[in-house]
Amino acid sequence: MPNTPTEPPEANDELSEAIAKLTEEAAKGTREDRPDRLPIADIIECPEAFNVRGEDPAEHHLTELKRALERMADLDPALILPCGDSFVLIDGHHRLEAYRRDEERMDIPVRYFEGSIEKAVLEAARINSKAVLPLNNQQRQNLAWRLVLTKRYSKAQLVEAAAVSYGQISNMRKVMKALNDDANTFDSWWKAQQAAAGKLREQDEDFDQDAWLREQVAIYVDRMSKAHGTKLSSNPSLLALVLVDYCGRNAKSLYDELGMILDLDPADEVDDEDTDF
Repeated sequence: MPNTPTEPPEANDELSEAIAKLTEEAAKGTREDRPDRLPIADIIECPEAFNVRGEDPAEHHLTELKRALERMADLDPALILPCGDSFVLIDGHHRLEAYRRDEERMDIPVRYFEGSIEKAVLEAARINSKAVLPLNNQQRQNLAWRLVLTKRYSKAQLVEAAAVSYGQISNMRKVMKALNDDANTFDSWWKAQQAAAGKLREQDEDFDQDAWLREQVAIYVDRMSKAHGTKLSSNPSLLALVLVDYCGRNAKSLYDELGMILDLDPADEVDDEDTDF
């Protein structure tokens, strides 16, 4: 039976409340049987604690899993947390949904996590940060933000679980402190940091602007990749024209920024007339 963790600082968010509820249930005593398969109806989902993506299942991935089930006996076992008299799903939400959509499937293969509730939350984050359908950058940022809000985990644990930088965790903690009681009203890291940005720049000289900027870049790269694939990145001429139109009167500033980022010196430019082909 898991040990009851030391009481963390007070935090009123859904994840903390879910951890507390599961911990209370586990403290009543956990069933000892560990069958290799569980009936689908016996598996309980707790999205507040373990739906690290924060969104509904991806239909394209469900389609792939359904096709896989047509040609194989089983998918990989889902990860289950024995908790009180219940079996709670930690990882395998897409797999469970794929089995549910197959009317002939009544049970699924499982494996068990025997650690504490808090460690189970970190394990769900760690697995999904490196899974076959990995979290994109925005999902990882939101996951890290939710974990920070619980005030339960060390910086090292958060970095490993959500696969974000130490600097970003520091920024999140500063944002949480700046927002105070309002921090838990923001369900995404982007919204939280926008709300706190002005306060932090005025009050905190140590705010890591570079780390914040890198994370913003990664978010927009994720969005562009999702929307356009490689269509723009493989066609620099098209991308350049798109950016010029998008930036409008700021296009010259864009040119200057690119020159600094790429360390370009106009004096080093090659004269086409002197170039041998």
